[in-house]
Amino acid sequence: MEQTPAATSTVTARRDDDAESVFLDIMRNPASDDPYSHYRELRDMAPALITSDGTLVLTGHAECDAALRHRSLGRGDDMDGFRLAPVPQEQVAEVMATLRRSMAFVDPPHHARLRRPVSSVFTHRQVEGLRPAVVAHADRLLARLDGAAGGDFMEAVAKPLPEIVISDLLGIPESDRASVLPNSQALAALMEPVTDAAVFRAAAEAQRALCDYFAELLARRRARPADDLLSRLGTAAEGGGLSDDEIVSTALLLLGAGIKTTTHLLGNGVRALLDHPEQWERLREDPALIPSAVQELLRYDTPAQLDARVALEPTWFAGVELEPGQTVMTVIGAANRDPSRFPDPERLDVGRGENAHLSYAAGVHFCLGAQLANLEAEVLLQRLVTGAVAIAPAGPARRRIGLGLRGFDTLPVALTR
Repeated sequence: MEQTPAATSTVTARRDDDAESVFLDIMRNPASDDPYSHYRELRDMAPALITSDGTLVLTGHAECDAALRHRSLGRGDDMDGFRLAPVPQEQVAEVMATLRRSMAFVDPPHHARLRRPVSSVFTHRQVEGLRPAVVAHADRLLARLDGAAGGDFMEAVAKPLPEIVISDLLGIPESDRASVLPNSQALAALMEPVTDAAVFRAAAEAQRALCDYFAELLARRRARPADDLLSRLGTAAEGGGLSDDEIVSTALLLLGAGIKTTTHLLGNGVRALLDHPEQWERLREDPALIPSAVQELLRYDTPAQLDARVALEPTWFAGVELEPGQTVMTVIGAANRDPSRFPDPERLDVGRGENAHLSYAAGVHFCLGAQLANLEAEVLLQRLVTGAVAIAPAGPARRRIGLGLRGFDTLPVALTR
């Protein structure tokens, strides 16, 4: 059994019926505009909670960070995880069989084998090389919002920008995108703890269609390679020994994770700044703060509110022994506002210094595309604060239903230059 270092064992997990009721209310109200007050309540009552079904729920930063880094807490053999709505098990099995062929759902040592062939595309140098193209895309998309009438920021900018960037990176031809990309939007439902059977079925069907598409595109790229990731992975020398099924699952992962999380980083970030106009003004006066602002926006209202792990073996953590297969739910949105880690955590501060948020997770499963998401957000803010005369709300926003991925369906804004 692996013993968690004493420095990370700051609390002891326990049962608490009142705290569990708060937790379940949070999970059952995933469209709440302010889950953070409920996170505070839960963290104050039980920062490490054992629920009646044996799930360990963590809301403190130290505990979440330690769990995400813990080598005995991983993706395991069963990452269906914590679900409050039943879905057909045969569909879950099909979905998970595909996901387990990608790096995000595999533990060491196989994790490194799957990640290594892809990681070269996401180095600082490679990502920075994409900046001119991202700037050009951002300028073209922002032009859709010019004028007093404005439009929906999500539809005009936040959704298409990462779609274009990831499609270019993977090598999806422009002629295919209109039919391929709508399926990527359905994938987010697979990771939600509250997903009804019909939504999950649609997501599973979308996953199946994308797998078929990427298998066909891989064959095309092998016959006629181009300068894209799928072409690299499709050759024996660059593929690093990945099977075709593993390449397809990797492409699926990058498409789903690279689009939806960045889309909602952009939407949540713009909304937070609209709600705090004094922070917009700080960025206008000092654009050098943009990189720190992106990290603060990730901390303040992260798209990734939850991240789950399972005990891979009998493991001592947070003062209790976890049995193999026991789920550990790290509530990232709560950890990112833990006052023991962040001074004045409820305040948005684009100039905040050291910012150890967990929005990209931690440990071996730290988000591979973090630098690319940062780049897209930095470019967008830079184009807004240096090129726009004003940006303002232009109608009521509508949040998407979900905590596994928190964001907006619509965010009307007016942009004038």
